[in-house]
Amino acid sequence: MSEQSRIDIQNVTKAYGATRAVNEVNLRIEGGSYCCMIGPSGCGKTTLLRMIAGHEEPSSGKILIGGDDVTTKGTGSRGTALMFQNYALFPHLSLTDNVAFGLKVKGVAKEVRREKAREMLDRVQLLHLADRVPSELSGGQQQRVALARALITNPKVLLLDEPLSALDEFLRLKMRVELKRLQNELGITFIHVTHTQPEAIALADQVVVMDHGIVEQAASPNEVYNRPHSPYVARFMGGQNVLSGKIESLSSGAAVVMTPNGFRHDLKVGLGFSIGDLVNFVVRRDHIHLTDVADLRRNCATGRVINVEYQGTFVKLAIDTGSREEFIAYINDQAYFATPKAVGDVVNVKWGPALNHLLLGTNNSTGNPSED
Repeated sequence: MSEQSRIDIQNVTKAYGATRAVNEVNLRIEGGSYCCMIGPSGCGKTTLLRMIAGHEEPSSGKILIGGDDVTTKGTGSRGTALMFQNYALFPHLSLTDNVAFGLKVKGVAKEVRREKAREMLDRVQLLHLADRVPSELSGGQQQRVALARALITNPKVLLLDEPLSALDEFLRLKMRVELKRLQNELGITFIHVTHTQPEAIALADQVVVMDHGIVEQAASPNEVYNRPHSPYVARFMGGQNVLSGKIESLSSGAAVVMTPNGFRHDLKVGLGFSIGDLVNFVVRRDHIHLTDVADLRRNCATGRVINVEYQGTFVKLAIDTGSREEFIAYINDQAYFATPKAVGDVVNVKWGPALNHLLLGTNNSTGNPSED
């Protein structure tokens, strides 16, 4: 990892009047890594990105790039490049001149900058279209031009504000591969704002989950998906059922948790817990299996099917277990079609006790814990 492109965000707050769009954020993004910031609209991710870029100044706190305090530096003197969501290409300029524009601003001679622009267009596989204007390109091609223009100044850090949101699903998947390939080739830090969970998991070395101006969790995709810190992260990232119950018994850090409708679940809780404590925990949706046993009372659930969605490799069953939120099971397609279920059927599901994961963070306004 490159120390020159490491980003340290130290106690950064951005306030607009009484509203804190970003609230005392502390975060390190390692140099040469791919970081995805994710969260719902208004969570503060784009504001934080714009502060790193220099388009916004923090109300308090510091931003360091490669150990250099850039908090009050201009956009052109901190080694960053921002690729805008709408690409912001000049409609009257050729692709070559669009890409070369950043070098023109820096005073680079015309022939030199145009040659470098053509080299960059070749890198994004658009050299054969170098003399066209943006209106003659597809959305995916325009995006690659914007990417080439951002990269031509050789930044330490490339900032991408929802770069794939305007593309259809086929192009989005294709450009995901291109972005990761370029980041690996260039070895610079990419910071990518998105609201799409699969995009963040597929691309990132580090996923930063935000809500209400704070960082809820910052970790590897595997950590965030499999070991979410809080009910909010588990729900937002998807793939997990959030359950809640009271500790009924404890033995050497192993607890039996009773949910409100009488099911017991085995859970490792560590130190600091007592009998009667309310805890939240999760189980992954794809670790759940249908069972014919009608009287299960441990690491299981029973309920009525309220929705069935075929997803190709699995079938998504939504089950009403009497809780405040539906319980979701991803059932292997072969297992499901061997004994298919219909809306209204009562089903039993189970999973292994080791698959329950304790949530240490508290609930917030995004949702309530499930009661199984």
